[in-house]
Amino acid sequence: MSTRSATVGEALFGLATVAIRRRPRTLSLTAASVLSTLERTGPRRLTDLAVSEEVTQPSMTALVTQLADLGLVERRRHAADARVVLVASTDTGSARLRDMRTEGASTLTDLIDKLDDTDAEALHAAVPALARLIQLAGESQDSRTPLPKR
Repeated sequence: MSTRSATVGEALFGLATVAIRRRPRTLSLTAASVLSTLERTGPRRLTDLAVSEEVTQPSMTALVTQLADLGLVERRRHAADARVVLVASTDTGSARLRDMRTEGASTLTDLIDKLDDTDAEALHAAVPALARLIQLAGESQDSRTPLPKR
C-alpha cells in the first residue's frame, strides 16, 4: 500500500465516520447493514444473513424479529421449497434505507458547502474515482457474501 493510498483511505474513513456518527439513531448499524444486504442481494435465509453480517444466528433472529416488528422486513416462504423461510426487505424497509442514505449524504453535503471553490471542485473531479471505489467495494462484498440457496 502506498503512502498516497493510505492518506486518501484515512481521509475517506474519517468522512465515513463523521457521516455515521451524525446520523439519526433510528436503526443500529447492523440493522442498516442487513437492509442494505437484502436490497443488494434480494431475499436471504436467516443463516446466510448471520454469516454475511458476521453475527450469531440467535442475534440475527432477534434483529430480524425487531425489523419485522417495525415493518422493514418480512419473512416469506421460498417458492421452490416451502420449508425454507427467507427474509426480504419491504417497501417500507427500502424507503427507510433511502432516507438513511439521503441523511448521510446531507451531512457530507453540508460540510462540502463550507469548502472554498477550489476544494469543492477537486472533490467534484474525484467523483468518478469515488464511484469506482464504491463499485469495487460492492464486488468484494458480493464475493464474501453467500448467495441465497435456490
